[in-house]
Amino acid sequence: MTTERILDSRIQIRNDTAANWKAANPVLLKGELGIEIDTRKMKIGDGISAYTALKYVSEDIVVGNTSPTDADTNYDVGELWINQSEKTAHVLIATSDTSAVWKRLVTAEEIVVVAESIVAQKLKTARAISLAGDVTGVTTFDGSADATITAILVNTGATAGTYTKVTVNEKGLITKTELLTPDDIPALTLAKITDAGTAAARNVGEEVGNLVEVGANGKISDAVLPPLAITDTHAVADEAEMLALDAQRGDIAIRADENKSYILKQTPATDRTNWLELKSPDCKVHSVNGKVGDVVLSTTDVSEGENIYYTEARDTANFEANFVKKTSKELSDGATVLHETDTYVINGGNA
Repeated sequence: MTTERILDSRIQIRNDTAANWKAANPVLLKGELGIEIDTRKMKIGDGISAYTALKYVSEDIVVGNTSPTDADTNYDVGELWINQSEKTAHVLIATSDTSAVWKRLVTAEEIVVVAESIVAQKLKTARAISLAGDVTGVTTFDGSADATITAILVNTGATAGTYTKVTVNEKGLITKTELLTPDDIPALTLAKITDAGTAAARNVGEEVGNLVEVGANGKISDAVLPPLAITDTHAVADEAEMLALDAQRGDIAIRADENKSYILKQTPATDRTNWLELKSPDCKVHSVNGKVGDVVLSTTDVSEGENIYYTEARDTANFEANFVKKTSKELSDGATVLHETDTYVINGGNA
């Protein structure tokens, strides 16, 4: 026999604001309710139509003593609005989240007035409108439709093209076009040229502040170059061979007899005190755990002591010993576990 348990529960119908319903525009299940919490309107799903295509559970005619405005957006297109105080009728022809378009329906009496006004919109005799002077153009206008005048500028004698020098008349029209010649450009001092750079203001020469000139061979003259010292490295057998070197300041001697290197701090090279030893770090490690060379250690090479190594068997035993001590609420997802003492809320969700 199945044991029946009674759980405390509350049912919450699917709900959201009118704006969120329109944005999500879901398809409600057949018979499913959708509630707009801000307009207090409801729609019932048919399992096929999107939310915005469904009708509200209300009448399609609004009856009141005022006329609708563009702020009355919470209605479907085609909604009728009756203003009893003014004896007028309005219909909604377009709507969005921020604005609605309502049109007032005309009466039979108003239709007669509209028919007469159509004739008054058109001139009995069309009139010509023209432009004269430096701009010419003409069109006709009878009031029944917009008219456009195509304006044509008079020919001033200038030819089409790209030019750097033009002549204009008192009305600002170009009458002559030319290209610049060298005579049109005034003499400029270096102070007037902003992008010439600092080199343009210096002379070529060997004086202080002068620029160095490259010769015909593409090289700089030796006269303006300082003497250069080039460091050489010498491999020698012993001290005697090192002191016999024809060395310059900065040269290095590598001695094979003691595996040391020396640098000459000053000449002459024959003076032993002029050679300084280059110090190298001394490696103190000779072996690791009794091994030399490229050493790789594993757990079998080092005793455990107080540090217990990880093994699958130890991990499984530790988990089984501690897991039984935990309650379902202490689990990482314990908040999602259902209990008999919980109160369940059946929530239809938002749009």
